[in-house]
Amino acid sequence: MKTLAQNSVLIAFLIATIFAKATNPNLPKGVIYQIEINASDIHKTKEIVNEYHYLTKVTLADKEFFQFGKFTAFNDAEDLKTKLEAVGCENPSVIAFNNQEEISVSEAINLQYKNTILTAENKKVKEVDLISSVEANYLLQVQRSGLKHYYTLAIPVTSVELVDKLFEIIDNEQVVEINLKDNIYSIGKYETLAEVVLARKKYMNNEIDNLFVMAQITDARLSEDDTQNLAITIQSVMNGLASK
Repeated sequence: MKTLAQNSVLIAFLIATIFAKATNPNLPKGVIYQIEINASDIHKTKEIVNEYHYLTKVTLADKEFFQFGKFTAFNDAEDLKTKLEAVGCENPSVIAFNNQEEISVSEAINLQYKNTILTAENKKVKEVDLISSVEANYLLQVQRSGLKHYYTLAIPVTSVELVDKLFEIIDNEQVVEINLKDNIYSIGKYETLAEVVLARKKYMNNEIDNLFVMAQITDARLSEDDTQNLAITIQSVMNGLASK
């Protein structure tokens, strides 16, 4: 139970009142997830939240919100959001920042994933017919976000020779995105996980083994049935990985 003194500290550490969702110079650099709640719901959070990191008061369209948290993983922020819903907070949401500028949750999840697959220790895909644990963890975050998406093959580009080989193989598949900053090609537009895994097999049979499943996420919401079906699909893949 928080004391009156602790509650006074809570108010004293309100960083600022911001009138537009854009930047928060008080946040650390990199991707940070926060929780946003209606200002009137702050009293409902006191039994759950031990510390209101980077607490900020936001006024938007004559309505007040509080934003707080320093989560570096979407799932951790989503867990707290679920708990806040359980104690009666009205429509709490997860928001995201990159280098102190607000971005969409979908952009934050994908940005972190791109950074992960570009690291040396995750360069090679081992299993032709199964997604890796790196991909599975990423897709679980996508599923928990509840955002609509389709699948592509993300291919970190390491040489001109690789680019030439890719364009020989692509055939009717579309290059959805060429991200020159990250040196990642996103190829194809697949509706299901099974389709993109099959497409990856084709590329691996042509001696390209540096491929990852990626979700092109929109900010539209999935239906509850779609979210549950995706969770079941990913769980079956995870079971397959565990049996290896």
